[in-house]
Amino acid sequence: MSLFIRPGLEIPLEEITFSFARSGGPGGQNVNKVSSKVFLFWNPSQSAVFGEQVEAIERMKEQHPSYFAKDGTIVISSQVSRDQPKNKMECLKKLQALLIQSLKKPKHRIATKPTRGSVFRRLENKARNAQKKANRRFKGE
Repeated sequence: MSLFIRPGLEIPLEEITFSFARSGGPGGQNVNKVSSKVFLFWNPSQSAVFGEQVEAIERMKEQHPSYFAKDGTIVISSQVSRDQPKNKMECLKKLQALLIQSLKKPKHRIATKPTRGSVFRRLENKARNAQKKANRRFKGE
């Protein structure tokens, strides 16, 4: 069993650790007995499959620093449902979305100059506003 990210990149579920706790919110008498909140722990730098994706790991740390513990482990939690397996699947979906987003390389922005027309329009607008404000001034005669 593995978590599919993209063709050729799947994370074995043996690398992912789960922890469970009592969830907050409504649940009746059952809320005090059942541990439905799920924590997912996964260290991408120690992963056999994802370990070579250094750029993606750095991009992920930059975009989502709150998901990372000090040792580099990703910690994701879910308590959306009262059902532990549903929360577990929700954590896996969050991790999958996070990894897919981090694997996309951002487009390189090419700096452009403003067109001559846009510069002319901006300067005309500035002159018009300056004239409007100059007309508001008190002219002591």
